[in-house]
Amino acid sequence: MGMSSNQQPSTHHHSDAASAGRIPFIHRGTRVMRSKETMTQDEEKYRQLIERCADGIFLVRNHLIVGSNRAALKMFFASGQSPDGRALDDVLKTSDDGLSEPIALDCCPATFQRLLVLPDGNVIDAEITVSPYIDAGTPDGRLVVIRDVSAGNRIAEALSQQDKYLRLITDTAPAMIAYIDAQERHRFVNAAYQHWFKRSRDDIVGASTKEILGEDYPHMQAYIAQALRGEPVQFEVALDGPQGERRLLAVYSPDLQPDGSVAGFSAMVTDITDRIDTEEQLHRRELEFKTLVENSPDIISRLDRRMRHLYVNPAVAKLAALPPEAYIGKTKAELGLPASMVQAWNEAAEAAFATGSEQRLDFTVESDTETRFFSGRIIPETDRWSGIDSVVGIAYDVTTRARMEKERDDLLNRERSARIQAETAARARDEFLSIVSHELRAPLNGIQSWAHVLESYVKDVAAVPLAQRALQGIKTGINQQVRLIEDLLDVTRMMSGKFRLVKQPLALLPALQAAVESIRAMAAAKHITVSCDYRITSEQIEGDEDRVQQIFCNLFSNAVKFTPDGGHIWLAATHAGEQICVTVRDDGAGISPEFLPHLFNRFSQEDTSSTRHHSGLGLGLFLVRHLVELHKGEVKADSDGEGKGTTFSVYFRLRSRNDQYLTVGPGDATAGNMPLPSLEGRCVLFIDDQAEARESLTMVLNGAGARVFSAATADDAITWLTGLQADHYPDVLISDIAMPGEDGYAVLRRIRTWRSSSGATPLQRLPALALTAFAQREDRIRALTAGFQMHLTKPVAPEELIIVIDTIASRH
Repeated sequence: MGMSSNQQPSTHHHSDAASAGRIPFIHRGTRVMRSKETMTQDEEKYRQLIERCADGIFLVRNHLIVGSNRAALKMFFASGQSPDGRALDDVLKTSDDGLSEPIALDCCPATFQRLLVLPDGNVIDAEITVSPYIDAGTPDGRLVVIRDVSAGNRIAEALSQQDKYLRLITDTAPAMIAYIDAQERHRFVNAAYQHWFKRSRDDIVGASTKEILGEDYPHMQAYIAQALRGEPVQFEVALDGPQGERRLLAVYSPDLQPDGSVAGFSAMVTDITDRIDTEEQLHRRELEFKTLVENSPDIISRLDRRMRHLYVNPAVAKLAALPPEAYIGKTKAELGLPASMVQAWNEAAEAAFATGSEQRLDFTVESDTETRFFSGRIIPETDRWSGIDSVVGIAYDVTTRARMEKERDDLLNRERSARIQAETAARARDEFLSIVSHELRAPLNGIQSWAHVLESYVKDVAAVPLAQRALQGIKTGINQQVRLIEDLLDVTRMMSGKFRLVKQPLALLPALQAAVESIRAMAAAKHITVSCDYRITSEQIEGDEDRVQQIFCNLFSNAVKFTPDGGHIWLAATHAGEQICVTVRDDGAGISPEFLPHLFNRFSQEDTSSTRHHSGLGLGLFLVRHLVELHKGEVKADSDGEGKGTTFSVYFRLRSRNDQYLTVGPGDATAGNMPLPSLEGRCVLFIDDQAEARESLTMVLNGAGARVFSAATADDAITWLTGLQADHYPDVLISDIAMPGEDGYAVLRRIRTWRSSSGATPLQRLPALALTAFAQREDRIRALTAGFQMHLTKPVAPEELIIVIDTIASRH
């Protein structure tokens, strides 16, 4: 093998080569000592080939370098260095600072790769081939050939990376991609192609189009042939796929070679089924939209930024007698529409362009016959870049609604006026009834007080039955008047919605017994027998005790009223299931069938003639029905006709008791005969503007042992207080509420803040009793809030007044 001929001879010789008479290599001072006369022309040719070889070549004997070519010197030695005699392992350095595995020269031939570090520090990927060196048929060392494959590896790696990128891109693409060669065989397919045919890449690559397409091949054959002729092809076809029949768009691009031949073609197939469906839906929607818009009664238009019309629907004729086509490309001002309308539209449209939000507008259209009202919206239209090039205007004819709103406003105004008038009338009615109640109660208080005085005197007379009968008649008349006043006030409260109940668990039996006891005297006066059949004990309802008693007092009073002398009244109370039923039956006048449905109506009476036998306002049963309904109960009336008696049935819902409540027993019949407490030693200050009331109550309280000072005004009372000694100050204050100039609330404040001569306020905690003809619940609350300890309504029973005075004075 020859070396480079331009190398200089070397004085260094290998002894073993000299003894053999053959020197195969010459490198930089090493010359082959073979006779030039014996060198053949072939050896020179081989030497030239080796010297020009790009691979580095070493001749190694016993792991020592004895020869090298120019490429090896260039790779591993600096200029002027000689490799001869150096160990091969010292020259070939790996990238990990030392040859981890020595060159296996004894295992030749062999080929392997190493990362070698060159003298300049660069690292190359070297392919090393070791083979025996044969000289004259005898092994004479090893040839080590080193090839730098770094560039090739980099190219291969780049190609591999590009192939990876191509595979990633094509597999990500939703379209089916394939490359088919001139023999119609698949050379490349992406993931979508595999998914469509439900076959792996290995199954498809190398297979023919006929094999892969199967029954669909005849549909595609003509297009394939056209592509292989070098003609681009684009077509649509319907094929069966994994999701049924699908519409596909196929594009075949021929692979033309420089010589004009066709190596194959690339196929890109896209599933356009969804797009076609979407386009069809959009087309249908466009038709529907156009149909709706063209036939809409609303005015619909599209405007550009210069306020020129891009579109109007036929309803625009409502604005003016112009056809729709006259609007296109023109503004409303150019069309001569009214200035007010133009201004409203332009301002709303400009605001929509500026803000990008919907705007509202209202305008009117005047004609010779009428004025029409319109309300509209301006909606910005944004493009894909969020820009606004146009707006859509929609205007509605709201003339009918505007007229209805005006009528509604007129109705509301009339209703408001009517309500104010009704409220004013209701207040006037309430005030009138309150005044009537006050004016009726005030004299009744004097009558009742004087009756009590007379009764006290009559008791001391031996035989005065006529006087006692007269007193009883007076008391009966007072009770009837009081009940009539209370009924009127209750009806007023119900009509005004101010009627309130204070419900609590209530044992019904004691309330029934109390109601029965309240009418026994009235029944006895007419010799009416009252029979009671109680089949309940401690059963409870949710109710207001006072109102429940009022229900049955009214029913019993009604029975006594319409039952003739010597008649009978039967009371029965039973419970069954979830209800308690109380019936009140009499053998009195009865009710005609015609009047029975109207029995519980307000102010309803069967006989309204001037010759009627029974008096009254017709409020009792009206109150009964409403009170029962407020307790969520029911009341019924039944009669076989006139003269055959009447039966009233009241139903209450039975309360399910989770907690136990004490049941009040029957009232003590002897309670009314108990002796009254003595007011001996008590001083009472009584203030009332009515002289009759002052005189009668003074007599009553004096009879009970009290010392009374009565005054018409607070000034009179303070004048009296100024002259008293400290131990003679009053124990109780009784004051009327409605008095001229200064009401009872002001009187109470003056008395309690009155200062004696020493500057003290001795009456600051003086017990006070409000005695008034104002009987409303609100009046009671106001009196107690103002500082009164008790509130009594005129006319007050003298016995009750004496007991209350004794109670509050004792507590003080």
